[in-house]
Amino acid sequence: MVGRSSGMTEQVAEAGETLEMNDSTGSDAFLLAALHGSQAVAEFDLDGNILSANRNFLSLLGYEAAEVAGQHHRMFVAEGEADTPAYRDFWKKLGRGECDRGEYLRCARDGRPVWIQASYNPVCDGGGRPVRVVTFAMDVTERRRRLADDAGKLAAIDRSQAVIEFDLAGTILSANENFLDLMGYRMEDIRGLHHRTFVAPEQAGSAEYQAFWERLGRGEFSSGEYRRIGRDGREVWIQASYNPVFDPRGRPVKVVKFATDVTEAKLRNAEFQAKVAAMDLGQAVIEFDLDGHVVSANRNFLAAIGYTLREIQGQHHSMFCSDEYRQSREYRDFWLRLNEGQFVSGRFHRVGKYGRDVYIQATYNPIFDLGGRVMKVVKYAYDVTKEVELEKRITSKSSEMMVSVRALVDSIGAIAGSSGSASETASQSAAAAEAGHRAVHQSMASIDRIQASSSKVSEIVRVIGDIANQTNLLAFNAAIEAARAGQHGVGFSVVAAEVRKLAERSSDAAKEISSLIESSVVQVNQGAEVSKSAASSFEGIMSSVQATAFSVMEIAESTQRQRQMADEVSSLIEALARDVSH
Repeated sequence: MVGRSSGMTEQVAEAGETLEMNDSTGSDAFLLAALHGSQAVAEFDLDGNILSANRNFLSLLGYEAAEVAGQHHRMFVAEGEADTPAYRDFWKKLGRGECDRGEYLRCARDGRPVWIQASYNPVCDGGGRPVRVVTFAMDVTERRRRLADDAGKLAAIDRSQAVIEFDLAGTILSANENFLDLMGYRMEDIRGLHHRTFVAPEQAGSAEYQAFWERLGRGEFSSGEYRRIGRDGREVWIQASYNPVFDPRGRPVKVVKFATDVTEAKLRNAEFQAKVAAMDLGQAVIEFDLDGHVVSANRNFLAAIGYTLREIQGQHHSMFCSDEYRQSREYRDFWLRLNEGQFVSGRFHRVGKYGRDVYIQATYNPIFDLGGRVMKVVKYAYDVTKEVELEKRITSKSSEMMVSVRALVDSIGAIAGSSGSASETASQSAAAAEAGHRAVHQSMASIDRIQASSSKVSEIVRVIGDIANQTNLLAFNAAIEAARAGQHGVGFSVVAAEVRKLAERSSDAAKEISSLIESSVVQVNQGAEVSKSAASSFEGIMSSVQATAFSVMEIAESTQRQRQMADEVSSLIEALARDVSH
């Protein structure tokens, strides 16, 4: 690297430019002595060969005088630089008598980079012709390292953070891409606008906001979390520092803000805080140190346990436990587990003020620091005392109900037995009714046959009656003929009279038989009607008996199902009692 003008005032360079071989005065000698004492000085011919170097120069680059005498200046520059046009032009410029000054990168003997603030000054003879070159240099390696470090840090900040500059009145001067992307603007959109562009209207008009810029104008630093408004009206939260920048006289000239977008973290923290607040409102919360001493407790916990915070703060957790549990191995292991970072949850019996039994459903949560070490324990709990008391009552009532259900099962069993007997009896009744129905039908068939026979007999009797009437008429006619015959017809007359009597008796008998048969037919018809009525009744009885038998069977089946259901209810009650007790 040949050199770069720094803009700094270089007394060395200006002093060197005045040197002439033949015009040195006493004051010049003193000046040169002072320069040799404080700066690195070396002389070169116009081709760049080393003529001399003082102790400061040799020490700066790590050489001895014998090692550099007669060597070319290129031994101090990086490999490859000596072959560049810029390096050749550098020596041509010096050969023309032109001075060159700036910051130069040089290489020490051990290869380490050395930065020098130097001036290369041509020395002229009496005729004004350059005859050699003198360089006066100061080591600025550390300053360059600091500048590079600062520049690297600034570049890193510029890459990773949102950066914006304001004048002391709050007017925007510049902003980097991170800031523009964060807020949704382009540089031309905001240059020259006031910082209030990014704040809510109610904040921009507040006295607090005015005081904020007044403090920055006085050079006071400000940092914290700030709520800002992006171009689309969205809310943006930033973690930012507002840094006044001072001029060489210590007066503030502008403000640079470095910011990080913490919107997501802010929203996440807000959600987390809301959840914690909700838990604090709805649950009993208490904190312990790792030894089990109470650090703090919320109102819900104090209300559940009956103490004030002053009464329990600094006390050990064991004050809430029964004597038996406090002395148990389980309780010792309980705190060992928490100290090991293990989560513990469940239902716990605790003792409140005045020995009152308190039951809680709780979680004991170890809280870890950033190094992953347990730092405290936070308990979140619900007071379930009423629920436990209810469970105890349920258990008691379940036992009583079990007795009743068992009795009910026994009763249903008896009913089932009776239903079985009734079903069997109903089946027998149905069979008997069906047999009676068949007998009635058989009787009706017999009556029908009797009616038919009676009709035939009646017809025969009617024929007999007709024969008797005809016989009687013949006998009467015979008697008349016998009377006409006189003495000769006496015997025939007697016979005719007997025949007539017999015919009359036959006719009377036929009439009597006919009357009896008619009476029998009437009675048989009445019997038939009665049989039909009986048959109809038997059919009704059969239907009723069958319906009764079906109903009894259904009752028996329902009773069996009820018994099964009662057994299931009994099992469920037993299970409920077990679950509640656990």
